[in-house]
Amino acid sequence: MEIAIRKHDVRSPWRIYAVASIIMLCHMLYGSHAAYKSYYEVLGIKETATFEEIFAAYQKLSEPWYKEEENNEQGIHVAVTSIIEETEALAKANKEEVLDAFPLAKHNDFVPIASRTTILNATNFLSALGSDETWFIQLYSLASTGSQSFADTWERIAESLDGVANLGRVELVEIQLARLLAEKNRATGHPFFRHGLPSILAIPPSCKHLNCLVRYTDKMTYENIADWCATSILKLPRILYYSPQSLVTDVIQNAGPDKIKVIGFSKTGERAAPYFRKAAKDYWQYAIFAFVLWREQDAVFWETRFGVESAPALLFLKDPGVQPVVYHGPMNSSSFGGAMEAHKNHVLPQLRSITAEELGCDATGYSRGGKEVLTWYCVILAGKPGIELSQMRAVLRSVQDDLLRDIDSNEDDGTPVTTAAKAFKEKRLSLTWLDGEKQKQKYCFFLVHSDDVHETCGPKRYGEADNVPKIFLVRYKRDSGEQEVLKEKKWKNIWDVVQEEQEKLASLLVASYNGTMESQKIMSWISQTIKDGDTQDLPNFKVETPALIPEDTITYKKQAAEFFSDKVQKVYYKSTDLRYGFSDVIRDPKLFQIIIVVAALYLSIYYFRPKTNSNTLNSQEDPLSSPSLSNQSEENSTTDNTSSTLLNPQDTLASTKASADLRKRKEVTT
Repeated sequence: MEIAIRKHDVRSPWRIYAVASIIMLCHMLYGSHAAYKSYYEVLGIKETATFEEIFAAYQKLSEPWYKEEENNEQGIHVAVTSIIEETEALAKANKEEVLDAFPLAKHNDFVPIASRTTILNATNFLSALGSDETWFIQLYSLASTGSQSFADTWERIAESLDGVANLGRVELVEIQLARLLAEKNRATGHPFFRHGLPSILAIPPSCKHLNCLVRYTDKMTYENIADWCATSILKLPRILYYSPQSLVTDVIQNAGPDKIKVIGFSKTGERAAPYFRKAAKDYWQYAIFAFVLWREQDAVFWETRFGVESAPALLFLKDPGVQPVVYHGPMNSSSFGGAMEAHKNHVLPQLRSITAEELGCDATGYSRGGKEVLTWYCVILAGKPGIELSQMRAVLRSVQDDLLRDIDSNEDDGTPVTTAAKAFKEKRLSLTWLDGEKQKQKYCFFLVHSDDVHETCGPKRYGEADNVPKIFLVRYKRDSGEQEVLKEKKWKNIWDVVQEEQEKLASLLVASYNGTMESQKIMSWISQTIKDGDTQDLPNFKVETPALIPEDTITYKKQAAEFFSDKVQKVYYKSTDLRYGFSDVIRDPKLFQIIIVVAALYLSIYYFRPKTNSNTLNSQEDPLSSPSLSNQSEENSTTDNTSSTLLNPQDTLASTKASADLRKRKEVTT
């Protein structure tokens, strides 16, 4: 009878705890909502209520509390907070338009937020998705005070990104599009905005699905958002700030003579605008960019040295000896882009790999006047960088100024112009200079081709003569029917292809200037040479000229920028997404109840599992060592079997088998 009571104690608690756990689980899943009113019931609206109905219910319930504000301030706070909580949760959890908390104020109507950016809807959003350009989209609500206060910041961001990326806005009245762009709670699957409204996201170029959208999660300030757009999404280089001393040593002196210097002055010290940084990416082969923090103690230095009187300002430094170009006052994307295009080259352009075709100094190209011009000229000043070359560049700039003055005087009083001025006006003449040290043993040697070539081209050598710059005039000429002949020919083999490439070249004729370095004599020589080239039957030579060596192999990314690789950035975004997903699951209120149920089940199994009697364990160990004790345990087991038979036949059979096993062990031991 004692064994039967023990077995009943083992089984009964297990059944009780199992049933209790099932009841708790069912209550958690199905019955927990019965104790509370739903959000719809609190507001007194239907589950299919529209945005207007939701907000009207909010106004109706909150209005009485505002009228009694002086009488019961604490009660107002509790009641209105409850109403706002229900309204916000309803909007977020049920995918309606208002996904932001309503303010503690009475609104008769919503003030529209004006903007220059594109209003996106379900129709034109497809043009943004899959576009070759980057899109930045703001999701906002007219009912959100945060969206209202963010309007000025968004307009400033739009101005700084003008011409850099496309900007759009989505008002939450566009329900379907708002659901599409909202974040999804990992636990409930409901759309919501994790950081509230407004929310900003980016659509990278060629993004054709929603998985590649990038969400902004930092502070909603202009500087943070603009830097995120320019650095993380657009991969634009940063523009560094310099002190007056470091600007002279690191930028002006070490940047090289081939690039102009673009320097911005700022009073606030904020980062460069995205359109400024895009210019650093687009014009990195033409210019180097820097920023300076304006300080009053340095004002005299900037004004006397460069003509900068105040900030904000933009400074262009060009050829040595040329007056700097200064723009005072704020600039936008359009005005800055126009200034960059106008001043991207030196006053006397440099002949480089990126400017040869633009200047018309390339045998494979055409004149500045277009393909209709068959004969054109290029004046090239070649020499090693130094004082002599700088002086000769100044002389050639004066020649260029004389040509422009001659053209202007002819337009004013009708006086005849020189042959050189006429060719310059017709865009058949270009003036440029060549860095003989960087273009050593190739293009420069091709032009000079004399015994004293090392005085003009190649690196400087110890003990050699002074730098001797030289001026050359190259005539390019094409035949009138050349293009038609090339179109009619059908090339059959590799030799025909080589001949075709040879036919595409313009014929060359190089003339060298050996006079004094005076602008008037140089201008007269240019006019006479052009006249002879146009009127006389001079020989033509089709020779493939050597390619110009790129002056700068350092890309814009290495000048002043630090980037994460695309792989590292993807890992970062993936880890952030996993962290947010884990946070959503942890914050799910049902998770705590599930943990309680699992813990209760585990404890019930652990503490109420069947326990083995210590006397029985001793009786199973003694037969191996003491025959007398084994006989006694056998008699006890027989007695137990007899008493348990009265209770349960199956237990009696099990006891009989256990006695038989004990006998076999005893025999084996003996």
